[in-house]
Amino acid sequence: MFKEVSPPIAYQNLKDTKEAILIDCRTEKEWAIIGVPNLSELNKSLVKIELLREDQSVNPIFVEEVSKYAEANTPVYLICRSGARSASACQMLLNTGFVDVTNVAEGFEGNPDNQGNRATIDGWQFHDLPWHK
Repeated sequence: MFKEVSPPIAYQNLKDTKEAILIDCRTEKEWAIIGVPNLSELNKSLVKIELLREDQSVNPIFVEEVSKYAEANTPVYLICRSGARSASACQMLLNTGFVDVTNVAEGFEGNPDNQGNRATIDGWQFHDLPWHK
């Protein structure tokens, strides 16, 4: 079973654990239009690997791409828009031998509020963690 933490806890854990990495598994379009977590204050780089492509097909080499940045015991944190895709990515990694996998539960934009707006009730942006376009 993978772990789940809020964005502030994920950020603190990334800060405290030198070998920990953050993988954003959203699409290229989301990274470009919405923005991405900025880990420069932690002297780290965000790893961007699409789990689902624009056509909603699963990236067949997702695990292979993750393996370029992480070994089976590397602490890996995964983030997407709201935490759903990254939860699927966590399970996929666990099923292929990764052992320290954590989902950033609220995601980058968080869940929609009553008006359908994101980043207003939870998520990386809502918690005012570093990010950029």
